[in-house]
Amino acid sequence: MTSIINPGRRRFSLGAITLLAGAPFAARAEEPWPNRPVTIVVPFSPGGNTDLIARMMAERLGQRVGKPFIVDNRGGAGGLIAAEYVARAKADGQTLFMSTMTQIVTAPMTNKIRYDPIRDFTPIINVGGNPFVLAASARHGFKTLADLVSYGRANPGALNVGHAGTGGLTHLSALLFLSRAGVQATMVPYRGGAQALADVLAGQIDLYSASVSEVLPHANTGKLSLLAVSSAKRLPQLPDLPAIAETYPGHTVETWNGLVGPAGMPEPVLTRLADEGRRIVADPAFRARLEEAGITPYGELRDAFAARIKTEQGLWQPVIEAAGIEPQ
Repeated sequence: MTSIINPGRRRFSLGAITLLAGAPFAARAEEPWPNRPVTIVVPFSPGGNTDLIARMMAERLGQRVGKPFIVDNRGGAGGLIAAEYVARAKADGQTLFMSTMTQIVTAPMTNKIRYDPIRDFTPIINVGGNPFVLAASARHGFKTLADLVSYGRANPGALNVGHAGTGGLTHLSALLFLSRAGVQATMVPYRGGAQALADVLAGQIDLYSASVSEVLPHANTGKLSLLAVSSAKRLPQLPDLPAIAETYPGHTVETWNGLVGPAGMPEPVLTRLADEGRRIVADPAFRARLEEAGITPYGELRDAFAARIKTEQGLWQPVIEAAGIEPQ
């Protein structure tokens, strides 16, 4: 039997198949953001200052946007591993980065990196900033900054100082103070501040330049000797703790935590994230939680955030060059 195929019907069938095959793609392209949980990558291990801020933002953003925001801790190399991961992520708003000044400003000056800190990221909102507290192991019995300096000068290289990666602010803030005080010490890198602080508490290392939120729970336990803070003035959370600037005028070091995304994110997504972030940081209850942890709320949106980054690059470049830190 000979089978006869109607060419017109065949063309219609193929066309219908083509239209049906394309329909799911068109529907997906029009789906509103976010259509699944959003990931906020944190460049350090759980438990530190950056992790705290990321989880606070994730909770509030999830509530406001209606989809879960999940924190993904990717520690190592001072946060550069996480930064490169986000820089290479799809720019659809599903992967974000709770960056610190380290990954965007200072570490690219001291490390050989595989991303461009300006071209590969889009600033969204700078949540807040904080100084650092010089926290010493209780085993030495240091009570003041003068005690630490006296010991360090008498025992060159004997002090072990933990930090969360070369070129990071926990590294540079300690290094700048030691240089100013004329103290030689051994720098010990960690995957994150939480591990460094744990080893100071255990007496395994001598000193760590910690974020305020990390040391507040231990302020009156006798497990740590809090010696000084790197802000220009004393903090209301630790009013009895002197500023380093009281002994070494002009010594001020602070960092920030800001939400950024890969370059090329859709404008509607950026606008939504910035608007929701602004409302979150402006909320009195949220601001109070930050301040209790020793974090000053900023809420700087995209243009102001980008301007801060550019200014700080200009400030830190000569400092790092003067310190003689060679790119690793």
